[in-house]
Amino acid sequence: MRQKVGIIGRGVVGKALIDQLGQLNGFEIAGVAVKNRAKHKDLPRKWRVDRVEDLVENEEVAIIIEAINNSQDSFDYAVKTLENGKTYISASKKMVADNLAALQRAEEKGGGKLLFEAAVGGAIPIIRTLNEHFRAEPVKKVRGILNGSCNYILTRMREDRLSFEMALKEAQKKGFAETDPTTDVEGFDTMHKAILIAYTLNRSTPEFTRIKVEGIRSVSLQDVREAKKRNEKIKLVATVQEVKGKYSIDIRPTIIGTDDELFAVDNELNAVEISGAYSGPILLKGAGAGGHPTASAIIGDLLNFQNRRAALFQKLLMAI
Repeated sequence: MRQKVGIIGRGVVGKALIDQLGQLNGFEIAGVAVKNRAKHKDLPRKWRVDRVEDLVENEEVAIIIEAINNSQDSFDYAVKTLENGKTYISASKKMVADNLAALQRAEEKGGGKLLFEAAVGGAIPIIRTLNEHFRAEPVKKVRGILNGSCNYILTRMREDRLSFEMALKEAQKKGFAETDPTTDVEGFDTMHKAILIAYTLNRSTPEFTRIKVEGIRSVSLQDVREAKKRNEKIKLVATVQEVKGKYSIDIRPTIIGTDDELFAVDNELNAVEISGAYSGPILLKGAGAGGHPTASAIIGDLLNFQNRRAALFQKLLMAI
């Protein structure tokens, strides 16, 4: 039986998602909610939905996928979906990170499930790895490069000797940075992702002893040149650690050498190093942003949802 999926938003990620869903068996697009119909005249009429509520309240739709930029709207839709007992898949790291407690209450109230793999590291399966591979193993530390915009800027400063401002303009021209890059370059985007990692490690809303955030605006071309002379690089590195049930987050420009696994992670790529108590450090590396990489992570959540349903159904059959 094909699962009906409702989609909110048809921007870069939404279009990539629709494209990838068309190549996937087991799912059917029930509707795509868009605000400006004039911008989406090419969207098939059978999918066009004006009200998000028409998807959320449709009993045949079990999964809502959201790919929009408005955090408040995303939060409102998430709460309605979760309280209706449905699965809500989101790529909005700010929305989820800012509303963890409220979203958890909505899950408990309605029996819905929130999935947000695409909100952390694009195509890299960070959340899934922590949830599944490290389910029974304590994680000492998670550190990594979680923002492709900052990594691209720092790479261009090192390789092309561009000033911060020139490297930023190039990143914006190529679509790696927003018109207003504040969230990225000041480290807030990385902070939201780090909070979601801590939430995943804790299995619930965590308590923080410290959240320190420093972006890359203060990194000068001279700083980058000096590091290069020593065969080192400057990267915006986030570190998440747990001590006695509480978490700390440290985000700052960091000088790293050739012996560091993050040294070879350049341009818009992201990477995360997970240090398990028994397995040691494991590195995950890949595309951290972009339409298709983000949609790929959403599809991963979708398939996990399908697998869980199948396992539950099988368990019910065995109980009969």
